[in-house]
Order: sequence, then structure tokens, then C-alpha cells
Amino acid sequence: MSIHSKLVQAVSRKTIKRHGLNKDQTLKHLRTVFNNTPAVPLIPRGVKIRRIDLPEFKGERVSVHNPRMTILYFHGGAFVGGVTKTYHNLAARLAKQLKAEVFLATYPLAPEAPFPAATERCLEAYRYLLRLDKDPKNIVIAGDSAGGSLALTSLLQIKDNQLPNPRCAVLLSPATTALPEEEKLLAQCPTDAMLSATLVKRIIDLYLPNKEDRSHPYASPLFGDYTGLPPIMFMASKDEILYHDALQAKDRAIAAGVDVEWFARSGVCHVWPIMVPFLPEANRDLKRIIRFIRHYEPTAKSLTEHNRHSQYLATAGATA
Repeated sequence: MSIHSKLVQAVSRKTIKRHGLNKDQTLKHLRTVFNNTPAVPLIPRGVKIRRIDLPEFKGERVSVHNPRMTILYFHGGAFVGGVTKTYHNLAARLAKQLKAEVFLATYPLAPEAPFPAATERCLEAYRYLLRLDKDPKNIVIAGDSAGGSLALTSLLQIKDNQLPNPRCAVLLSPATTALPEEEKLLAQCPTDAMLSATLVKRIIDLYLPNKEDRSHPYASPLFGDYTGLPPIMFMASKDEILYHDALQAKDRAIAAGVDVEWFARSGVCHVWPIMVPFLPEANRDLKRIIRFIRHYEPTAKSLTEHNRHSQYLATAGATA
């Protein structure tokens, strides 16, 4: 464990982790800490950030010139908060190293917009990329924490709506169930530097006020059918309260025949990979993410087939 990680965990325990809050207190607290990011933006040369505010997509595009692939990223924030600015450092490095464009999507937040508003918006963001004629074999879906849940849910929705799969998905400390086991929450609570059992329960109450919704696969993607999903990378801290969420989803994906890469690390906090370039562990593990995404790079033949299909659609539309 690096000295940087020890410092991050100490600060997280002091500023974020709370016990015994009610729903209103939880909402106010989490929006205060997640909507006021302390990260200093250190954007590599050649990476540009542009705001997008369209009916079909709201968020930001972080991109190099002439990107060769696309990443659709859903931010964390416990379904009640979070801002895309927090992810500028991570998105900029993904864009630079992969010669990519990263779409940082926003979505409706609870409790004003409870489930399923966020899940519907995330699927709409993927449809938006397809309408831009992005080759799905060159799209990666990613997210952390609540955004990791939405990324996994998006894969299920893509399948259910018979849309083409993206290349792969990267899930950082994903929340995968709204029906957590009490014993596991309490067992992991002391070692988690950011989230507590109380916070997890209150977040579920805020996001899913209708208890009947909590077992739905789009609310608890752990219960979804993973058959036919694209390759998935799971990353989780062994010390965090959502460790078992990621672990169970990983096992379910493997059982369904999904190509899975699993990585768990001790001595780091929840969603540590987003803390590049300040956290040594995040810098090292960003390289793992890059390798995973590159491993599934499509062949020249598949890209040619996509281009031919796009040309056919364009011609058909022009002559219709």
C-alpha cells in the first residue's frame, strides 16, 4: 500500500464515510462530497474537452484528434450525485493512450428521478453513439460504482433490445444488487474507507423507493441473464463494501460463458482507478484496463464489413 493510498483512505474516512444518517441527511451529505470534486485537472497535450447538450445525449466528450475508438463512461455518485469533472483525468488518459474519444454521460439522479430513469437514459446514450455510426466493435462501455451498475445494466438492455454488443465493458467497483446480504455488508464495513452499511442502505432507499423494483435485473444486474454478453473486466478493492457485489457478478458472468478478466487489490479504496495520475496504484492499474481494451480490438476485416454496411445504409437512405 502506497503512502498516497493511505492518505486517500484517511481523508475518505474523515470526509465521506458516515454512519447512522437518515435518507435526507444521506442525500445532502453525498451530494456535497460527490458534486464538489477535489481533483486537479491535468489534461495531456492533444486532448480536448467539449460539452454536449442534446436531447438524446448530455455530458462531455473528451477526445484526441481523429479518434479510432469510443468509450461510453457512466460516472459514480451513489445514483444521487456525481459530476463528470471528477473523471476528466481518467478520461483524458484513456483518450490519449487508446487514441480514443470518451463520452462522459450524465443521467437523471434520484430521488427526484428514481429507477428506472437513469437506466433508460444510459441506453439512450448508447443508441446515440450508434446513430453517430460508431462501430459497436469499437465502443467500450465503462463505469464505476453506481455507474458500474448502470454499465452492466446497459449490457443487459442492449441484449434485450437486440442491439449490437459493444467491444467489451470495464466495471470499476460496481454495485450489482439492491438486495445486499446484511452479513456481508457488516463484515466489509470496517475496512471500507468510503462507504458504510448505513450509506448503502439509504442509497437503495433513495434510488429504489418501490421495494418491488429491487429484484429487477435493471435495478440489480446481478440477477440478469448474462448469456451472450461481451467480455467484461471487473475491478474491485478487497477492502470495500461492494467487493462481494463485483465478485458475485463476476462468477455469474463466467457461469454464463462470458469472457471475464477479474482483478482485485487490497490496500486501496472504492473506485481507486479513477484517481489517476495522483495514486500509484491507479496509474499501474490503468495499464491493465488499457491492455484489456486493446486485447479485444477488432480485426481489419470486421472494420471493413462495418464500413460497407454503413455505406449501404447511407446509399439506401439517399435513394429512399
